[in-house]
Amino acid sequence: MLAYVGRRLAQVVPMLLLLSFVVFALLHLAPYDVVDAVTTPQMSAETVALIRERYGLDQPFLVQYGLWLSNVLQGDLGYSLVSRHAIADDLAARIPATVLLVAPAYIAALLLAMVLGLVAAARRGTWTDRAIDALCGIGIATPSFWFALLVIYVFGYHLRWFPIIGMHSVGKQGDPVDFLLHFVMPFLVLTVAFFPDIARYVRSAAISQLDQDYVLVQRAFGATRGEVFARHVSRNVLLPIITQLGLALPLLVTGAIVTESIFGWPGVGPYFLTATRSLDYPVILAVLLLSATLVIIGNLIADILYVLADPRIRIGAAR
Repeated sequence: MLAYVGRRLAQVVPMLLLLSFVVFALLHLAPYDVVDAVTTPQMSAETVALIRERYGLDQPFLVQYGLWLSNVLQGDLGYSLVSRHAIADDLAARIPATVLLVAPAYIAALLLAMVLGLVAAARRGTWTDRAIDALCGIGIATPSFWFALLVIYVFGYHLRWFPIIGMHSVGKQGDPVDFLLHFVMPFLVLTVAFFPDIARYVRSAAISQLDQDYVLVQRAFGATRGEVFARHVSRNVLLPIITQLGLALPLLVTGAIVTESIFGWPGVGPYFLTATRSLDYPVILAVLLLSATLVIIGNLIADILYVLADPRIRIGAAR
């Protein structure tokens, strides 16, 4: 097992280096001059040249990449061109807020999707299956921003049950009840956004398991449909779900950009959008690199969980 993890980690390092190069190159090739983020049209050409030199933007591409990578490896993501704040400090302050919102929403969506997906598979072809499929279809087709505005209008504006903006009311930063009141609406929007795809995935995986020979054998030995689902199908469906969990890791950083922005949630989403509008490329670069890194780490975690969950993969790894 340790040898398998070691091999996978050895593969991750060059992938991260390649990834960092691709992200840096894509931003370098973007059709804008990053010095525009810190200059004004009234500045002289000499002043713009001095600012370009100050930020190292006059250096060749590979030199810029080498300097940036060296700083990143030392834990220095640079400074925002707009606010002049350290990006690492800004992200450290905002990522917990995003995780606090996205993680519960994704777990709730996953549990809901597991139940609905298994029920739909067990009732395949019935009105229950069609109703769940229609519900998932509506969820997939509904834009998150539109549903968020609908939730705000109904529960925030019309019924006045929940506050619309922010994570806390002014002066109530430590009040858990106030936090929960702010939390409900964005949590609902994200849960509805996450669960349809997973539910259809679970349904498809469960139906494919129902066609396996072991199900016929279990039924031949007198097992009921509920017993087959509880003891065998649901356990086998967990394997593809592990992949989904690994791929969901980037959501903890960039999974709620639209929702956070609409509800004024102080997470990574508004920070990233503000940086994009301001052409603040060090912030854009840091967020994209962090998100892409989480994709690779998520795949690594999924592979390790696969080895732990499926003995056949463990045997293959040992060889």
